[in-house]
Amino acid sequence: MSEQIDTALRWATAEIRYYSDSARLDAELLLSHCLGKPRSYLYSWPETTLSESCWRCFRELVRRRLQPTPVAYLLGRREFYSLDYATTPAALVPRPETELLVELALARLPAERPWCICDLGTGSGIIAVTIAAQRSDCRVCATDIDPECLSLARENARRHGVEVEFFEADWYRGLPSESSFDLILSNPPYIAAGHPFLAQGDLPAEPPLALTPGPTGLEALQKIIGGAPGFLRPGGILMVEHGYDQQAAVAGLLAAAGFDDIGCEVDFNDLPRVSSGKLTAR
Repeated sequence: MSEQIDTALRWATAEIRYYSDSARLDAELLLSHCLGKPRSYLYSWPETTLSESCWRCFRELVRRRLQPTPVAYLLGRREFYSLDYATTPAALVPRPETELLVELALARLPAERPWCICDLGTGSGIIAVTIAAQRSDCRVCATDIDPECLSLARENARRHGVEVEFFEADWYRGLPSESSFDLILSNPPYIAAGHPFLAQGDLPAEPPLALTPGPTGLEALQKIIGGAPGFLRPGGILMVEHGYDQQAAVAGLLAAAGFDDIGCEVDFNDLPRVSSGKLTAR
Protein backbone atom coordinates (compact mmCIF):
# COMPACT_ATOMS: atom_id res chain seq x y z
CA MET A 1 0.00 0.00 0.00
CA SER A 2 1.33 3.44 -0.92
CA GLU A 3 1.06 6.76 0.91
CA GLN A 4 0.06 10.34 0.26
CA ILE A 5 2.71 13.06 0.18
CA ASP A 6 1.66 14.57 3.53
CA THR A 7 1.51 11.28 5.42
CA ALA A 8 4.78 10.09 3.88
CA LEU A 9 6.50 13.27 5.03
CA ARG A 10 5.11 12.94 8.56
CA TRP A 11 6.35 9.35 8.75
CA ALA A 12 9.82 10.22 7.46
CA THR A 13 10.19 13.26 9.71
CA ALA A 14 9.37 11.13 12.76
CA GLU A 15 11.94 8.52 11.69
CA ILE A 16 14.72 11.01 10.97
CA ARG A 17 14.27 13.40 13.90
CA TYR A 18 16.51 11.36 16.20
CA TYR A 19 19.37 11.58 13.69
CA SER A 20 19.04 15.09 12.27
CA ASP A 21 18.30 18.61 13.46
CA SER A 22 16.60 19.27 10.12
CA ALA A 23 14.40 16.17 9.88
CA ARG A 24 11.50 17.81 8.02
CA LEU A 25 13.80 19.46 5.48
CA ASP A 26 15.67 16.17 4.98
CA ALA A 27 12.39 14.36 4.35
CA GLU A 28 11.22 16.99 1.87
CA LEU A 29 14.49 16.92 -0.07
CA LEU A 30 14.46 13.13 -0.30
CA LEU A 31 10.83 12.95 -1.41
CA SER A 32 11.31 15.74 -3.95
CA HIS A 33 14.20 13.73 -5.35
CA CYS A 34 12.11 10.58 -5.67
CA LEU A 35 9.26 12.50 -7.31
CA GLY A 36 11.54 14.51 -9.58
CA LYS A 37 9.66 17.62 -8.45
CA PRO A 38 10.63 20.83 -6.59
CA ARG A 39 9.81 21.10 -2.88
CA SER A 40 7.02 23.56 -3.68
CA TYR A 41 5.15 20.63 -5.29
CA LEU A 42 4.92 18.94 -1.90
CA TYR A 43 3.05 21.88 -0.46
CA SER A 44 0.83 22.37 -3.50
CA TRP A 45 -0.28 18.72 -3.75
CA PRO A 46 -0.05 17.22 -0.24
CA GLU A 47 -2.87 14.70 -0.81
CA THR A 48 -1.33 13.24 -3.96
CA THR A 49 -0.84 9.48 -3.66
CA LEU A 50 2.70 8.31 -4.32
CA SER A 51 3.26 5.60 -6.89
CA GLU A 52 4.52 2.28 -5.52
CA SER A 53 7.93 2.85 -7.08
CA CYS A 54 8.21 6.34 -5.60
CA TRP A 55 7.15 5.11 -2.15
CA ARG A 56 9.76 2.32 -2.32
CA CYS A 57 12.43 4.81 -3.40
CA PHE A 58 11.53 7.15 -0.55
CA ARG A 59 11.55 4.39 2.11
CA GLU A 60 14.97 3.23 0.91
CA LEU A 61 16.44 6.74 1.08
CA VAL A 62 15.01 7.25 4.56
CA ARG A 63 16.51 3.92 5.63
CA ARG A 64 19.92 5.01 4.35
CA ARG A 65 19.53 8.43 6.01
CA LEU A 66 19.25 6.64 9.36
CA GLN A 67 22.62 4.89 8.97
CA PRO A 68 23.37 7.91 8.92
CA THR A 69 24.19 8.92 5.36
CA PRO A 70 24.26 12.67 4.62
CA VAL A 71 21.42 13.93 2.44
CA ALA A 72 23.98 15.38 0.02
CA TYR A 73 25.40 11.89 -0.61
CA LEU A 74 21.92 10.42 -1.07
CA LEU A 75 20.95 13.08 -3.59
CA GLY A 76 24.39 13.31 -5.21
CA ARG A 77 24.28 17.09 -5.08
CA ARG A 78 24.48 20.09 -2.76
CA GLU A 79 24.04 23.83 -3.24
CA PHE A 80 26.99 26.05 -2.39
CA TYR A 81 27.20 29.78 -3.02
CA SER A 82 23.99 29.49 -5.11
CA LEU A 83 25.62 26.93 -7.40
CA ASP A 84 24.71 23.24 -7.70
CA TYR A 85 27.61 20.85 -6.98
CA ALA A 86 27.92 17.12 -7.45
CA THR A 87 28.74 15.30 -4.21
CA THR A 88 30.06 11.83 -3.39
CA PRO A 89 31.40 10.16 -0.22
CA ALA A 90 34.93 10.84 -1.54
CA ALA A 91 34.77 14.44 -0.31
CA LEU A 92 33.30 16.43 2.53
CA VAL A 93 29.76 17.70 2.14
CA PRO A 94 29.97 21.43 1.26
CA ARG A 95 29.18 23.54 4.31
CA PRO A 96 27.69 27.03 4.62
CA GLU A 97 30.61 28.13 6.83
CA THR A 98 32.99 27.74 3.90
CA GLU A 99 31.02 30.32 1.90
CA LEU A 100 32.66 32.88 4.20
CA LEU A 101 36.09 31.88 2.91
CA VAL A 102 34.91 32.37 -0.68
CA GLU A 103 33.27 35.72 0.09
CA LEU A 104 36.40 37.04 1.79
CA ALA A 105 38.60 35.85 -1.06
CA LEU A 106 36.44 37.47 -3.71
CA ALA A 107 36.46 40.73 -1.75
CA ARG A 108 40.27 40.73 -1.80
CA LEU A 109 40.59 40.25 -5.56
CA PRO A 110 41.43 43.54 -7.29
CA ALA A 111 39.06 44.45 -10.11
CA GLU A 112 41.84 45.84 -12.28
CA ARG A 113 44.23 42.86 -12.20
CA PRO A 114 43.65 39.11 -12.60
CA TRP A 115 45.25 37.18 -9.78
CA CYS A 116 46.77 33.72 -9.69
CA ILE A 117 44.97 31.68 -7.04
CA CYS A 118 45.48 28.23 -5.51
CA ASP A 119 42.99 26.17 -3.48
CA LEU A 120 44.78 23.55 -1.39
CA GLY A 121 42.91 20.34 -0.56
CA THR A 122 40.07 21.15 -2.91
CA GLY A 123 37.82 18.14 -2.16
CA SER A 124 34.75 18.53 -4.36
CA GLY A 125 36.22 21.73 -5.82
CA ILE A 126 33.67 24.14 -4.38
CA ILE A 127 36.16 26.89 -3.47
CA ALA A 128 38.17 26.83 -6.69
CA VAL A 129 35.17 26.40 -8.99
CA THR A 130 33.10 29.08 -7.28
CA ILE A 131 35.91 31.62 -7.49
CA ALA A 132 36.59 30.71 -11.13
CA ALA A 133 32.88 31.14 -11.87
CA GLN A 134 32.88 34.59 -10.27
CA ARG A 135 36.22 35.74 -11.70
CA SER A 136 36.87 34.08 -15.04
CA ASP A 137 39.79 36.47 -15.62
CA CYS A 138 41.79 34.92 -12.79
CA ARG A 139 43.99 31.84 -13.12
CA VAL A 140 42.75 29.28 -10.59
CA CYS A 141 44.41 26.00 -9.69
CA ALA A 142 43.58 23.42 -7.06
CA THR A 143 45.28 20.47 -5.39
CA ASP A 144 44.18 17.31 -3.63
CA ILE A 145 45.96 14.15 -2.59
CA ASP A 146 42.95 11.95 -3.44
CA PRO A 147 42.38 11.09 -7.13
CA GLU A 148 38.66 10.49 -6.44
CA CYS A 149 38.32 14.02 -5.08
CA LEU A 150 40.10 15.41 -8.11
CA SER A 151 37.76 13.50 -10.41
CA LEU A 152 34.77 14.96 -8.58
CA ALA A 153 36.25 18.47 -8.64
CA ARG A 154 36.88 18.21 -12.39
CA GLU A 155 33.26 17.14 -12.88
CA ASN A 156 32.11 20.20 -10.97
CA ALA A 157 34.36 22.47 -13.02
CA ARG A 158 32.86 21.03 -16.21
CA ARG A 159 29.36 21.38 -14.76
CA HIS A 160 29.88 25.11 -14.36
CA GLY A 161 31.95 25.65 -17.49
CA VAL A 162 35.03 27.05 -15.74
CA GLU A 163 38.75 26.57 -16.23
CA VAL A 164 40.62 25.24 -13.18
CA GLU A 165 44.03 23.54 -13.25
CA PHE A 166 44.03 20.49 -11.00
CA PHE A 167 47.11 18.84 -9.48
CA GLU A 168 47.39 15.63 -7.49
CA ALA A 169 49.47 16.94 -4.61
CA ASP A 170 50.01 16.63 -0.87
CA TRP A 171 49.37 20.29 -0.12
CA TYR A 172 52.31 21.93 -1.99
CA ARG A 173 54.21 18.73 -2.77
CA GLY A 174 53.14 17.97 -6.34
CA LEU A 175 52.73 21.53 -7.55
CA PRO A 176 55.15 22.64 -10.28
CA SER A 177 58.26 24.04 -8.58
CA GLU A 178 57.91 27.37 -10.39
CA SER A 179 54.36 27.93 -9.09
CA SER A 180 53.74 31.39 -7.67
CA PHE A 181 50.43 32.76 -6.39
CA ASP A 182 48.84 36.00 -5.32
CA LEU A 183 46.35 34.17 -3.11
CA ILE A 184 46.37 30.74 -1.47
CA LEU A 185 43.19 29.38 0.09
CA SER A 186 42.41 26.26 2.05
CA ASN A 187 39.70 24.61 4.10
CA PRO A 188 41.86 21.82 5.52
CA PRO A 189 41.01 19.13 8.08
CA TYR A 190 41.28 20.73 11.53
CA ILE A 191 39.43 18.54 14.06
CA ALA A 192 41.68 16.81 16.58
CA ALA A 193 41.74 13.03 16.24
CA GLY A 194 39.61 11.39 18.91
CA HIS A 195 37.49 14.49 19.50
CA PRO A 196 33.91 13.46 20.47
CA PHE A 197 32.57 15.77 17.74
CA LEU A 198 33.78 13.27 15.12
CA ALA A 199 31.17 10.76 16.33
CA GLN A 200 28.26 13.19 16.07
CA GLY A 201 25.67 13.69 13.34
CA ASP A 202 26.73 12.70 9.83
CA LEU A 203 30.48 13.03 10.42
CA PRO A 204 31.08 9.25 10.78
CA ALA A 205 29.92 8.90 7.14
CA GLU A 206 32.35 11.51 5.79
CA PRO A 207 36.00 10.81 4.81
CA PRO A 208 38.12 10.81 8.01
CA LEU A 209 41.22 12.26 6.31
CA ALA A 210 39.20 15.31 5.30
CA LEU A 211 38.11 15.88 8.90
CA THR A 212 41.14 15.27 11.09
CA PRO A 213 44.86 15.73 10.32
CA GLY A 214 46.20 14.31 13.59
CA PRO A 215 46.21 14.50 17.39
CA THR A 216 46.10 18.31 17.74
CA GLY A 217 43.98 19.27 14.72
CA LEU A 218 46.65 21.79 13.70
CA GLU A 219 48.90 19.51 11.67
CA ALA A 220 47.54 20.46 8.23
CA LEU A 221 47.36 24.15 9.11
CA GLN A 222 51.01 24.03 10.17
CA LYS A 223 52.04 22.58 6.80
CA ILE A 224 49.90 24.99 4.79
CA ILE A 225 51.03 28.11 6.64
CA GLY A 226 54.66 27.02 6.93
CA GLY A 227 54.92 26.19 3.23
CA ALA A 228 53.05 29.22 1.91
CA PRO A 229 56.02 31.65 1.73
CA GLY A 230 57.67 29.39 -0.85
CA PHE A 231 54.67 29.73 -3.19
CA LEU A 232 53.34 33.22 -2.54
CA ARG A 233 54.48 36.32 -4.37
CA PRO A 234 55.65 39.26 -2.21
CA GLY A 235 52.55 40.82 -0.72
CA GLY A 236 50.58 37.64 -1.41
CA ILE A 237 47.71 36.58 0.83
CA LEU A 238 47.00 33.31 2.62
CA MET A 239 43.47 32.55 3.88
CA VAL A 240 42.54 29.44 5.86
CA GLU A 241 39.40 28.09 7.49
CA HIS A 242 39.90 26.66 10.98
CA GLY A 243 38.14 25.59 14.16
CA TYR A 244 36.44 28.17 16.38
CA ASP A 245 39.02 27.54 19.14
CA GLN A 246 42.11 27.70 16.91
CA GLN A 247 42.26 31.43 16.17
CA ALA A 248 45.17 32.19 18.51
CA ALA A 249 47.19 29.19 17.38
CA VAL A 250 46.68 30.03 13.69
CA ALA A 251 47.63 33.68 14.29
CA GLY A 252 50.84 32.49 15.93
CA LEU A 253 51.65 30.23 12.98
CA LEU A 254 51.05 33.07 10.52
CA ALA A 255 53.29 35.45 12.45
CA ALA A 256 56.06 32.84 12.74
CA ALA A 257 55.92 32.27 8.96
CA GLY A 258 56.48 35.97 8.23
CA PHE A 259 52.93 37.16 7.64
CA ASP A 260 51.58 40.52 8.75
CA ASP A 261 48.14 42.17 8.53
CA ILE A 262 46.91 39.07 10.36
CA GLY A 263 43.19 39.00 10.99
CA CYS A 264 40.25 36.67 11.64
CA GLU A 265 36.62 36.83 10.52
CA VAL A 266 33.67 35.19 12.27
CA ASP A 267 31.08 32.96 10.62
CA PHE A 268 27.28 33.27 10.72
CA ASN A 269 27.32 31.74 14.21
CA ASP A 270 29.66 34.54 15.33
CA LEU A 271 32.53 32.06 15.77
CA PRO A 272 36.13 32.70 14.62
CA ARG A 273 36.37 30.81 11.32
CA VAL A 274 38.72 32.30 8.67
CA SER A 275 42.17 33.74 9.36
CA SER A 276 44.37 35.50 6.86
CA GLY A 277 47.71 37.20 6.54
CA LYS A 278 49.78 39.06 3.97
CA LEU A 279 53.30 37.91 3.23
CA THR A 280 55.75 40.63 4.16
CA ALA A 281 57.35 41.95 0.98
CA ARG A 282 61.03 41.09 0.77
